[in-house]
Amino acid sequence: MKAYKYTARSSYGAKVDGVIEANTKDEAIAILKDDGMIVQSIEASGGEHDIDLRLGGKKTKEKTLAVMCNQFGIILDAGLPIVRTLELVAGQTEDKSLKAILGEVANEVAAGYELADSFIKYGPNLPTTFIESIRAGEQSGNLSLVFQRLADFYRKSSETKGKVKSALMYPAFVMVVAVIVVGVIMIFAVPTFKTTFEGMGTEMPLPTQILIGMSDFLSKFWWVILLIGGAIFGGIQLAKKKNEAFHLKWSEIGTKLPVMGKINTMGSSSQYASTMAVMMEAGLSTPRAVEVTSRTLANYYMGYKLSSIVPDLEAGKPLAECMAGTEAFPRLVTEMTGVGEQTGELEHTLQVVSDYYDFETQEATSRAIALIEPAIIVVLAAVVCLVLLAVYLPMFSIYGAM
Repeated sequence: MKAYKYTARSSYGAKVDGVIEANTKDEAIAILKDDGMIVQSIEASGGEHDIDLRLGGKKTKEKTLAVMCNQFGIILDAGLPIVRTLELVAGQTEDKSLKAILGEVANEVAAGYELADSFIKYGPNLPTTFIESIRAGEQSGNLSLVFQRLADFYRKSSETKGKVKSALMYPAFVMVVAVIVVGVIMIFAVPTFKTTFEGMGTEMPLPTQILIGMSDFLSKFWWVILLIGGAIFGGIQLAKKKNEAFHLKWSEIGTKLPVMGKINTMGSSSQYASTMAVMMEAGLSTPRAVEVTSRTLANYYMGYKLSSIVPDLEAGKPLAECMAGTEAFPRLVTEMTGVGEQTGELEHTLQVVSDYYDFETQEATSRAIALIEPAIIVVLAAVVCLVLLAVYLPMFSIYGAM
């Protein structure tokens, strides 16, 4: 198969440059169109590849990427050639998938292919920030510096996500236990009481009737609840994939929800600032950096709005002014971006913004968890009270009738 370099526009207007492999040019165009791309230019890159050797089926962890990029930066800074560096790093990594990718990339680079294009071929699931930063580093000749920046970027991102996951672990565990306990009570314990009370021949109080009704429903139709839940989840995921307008609206709603909306917005703002800082330090132009950054944001709506300003940036408008027009980012983000542009310290200013929003995201998450935990306890207490009432009220009625 042949490799073709292309320039295209994504379904939401972002400019995309890359390499694709196909038997013919028409086949390459057809593949890109199936992916929702609008092809602007495409040409053979001058070599043939065997796509049966594509690797990297699973997503590489950011912590692993941070270690690998740090090794690249140190070895390249020592003056070793890129092929030898790839071989040394491949020998040190413990990730089997990444080790295989690096080995194949080393062979490709030795054959004359560019490093970024080789990573695209053998590591299709590697992050966009990783690929584009390497491409910029190759073009600017600052590859070792780029790898050092990427190491810091992925280390920080991994640490931030790790802190959030650790904070969420306890309430998630409590919620799972609560659901299991309530399920056991409703499906196994309550039917036992039902049989006992029906044998007494007395009219059951309303709380008991409610509890037994809920138990009967769960015992008979628990699979229906699971099926409906799965259908709703699957339907939403399918609609997001097939309908861009729905995906945009769903993501926009995600930024306006109480508590969680603020966390989503701050998290994506931090992603914007940190990714933009890395992209610009790597040497990408502002339009290209924005284009790449827009594809890395967790919130699709904010990523779409960011990508929509690329034409205005290419026309020469300031980044802060364009971002303010989207009304998708917090005012602090746009104003600090403007300060960075005016002072010529945009990369440093963006890093400050990223650090600020990382901290705010962690604090907001901790506050949200502090609200969730007592709410879970209240729900569990209500269930226990309902069960106790349902069990004891019939007994009181029997004793009163004696």
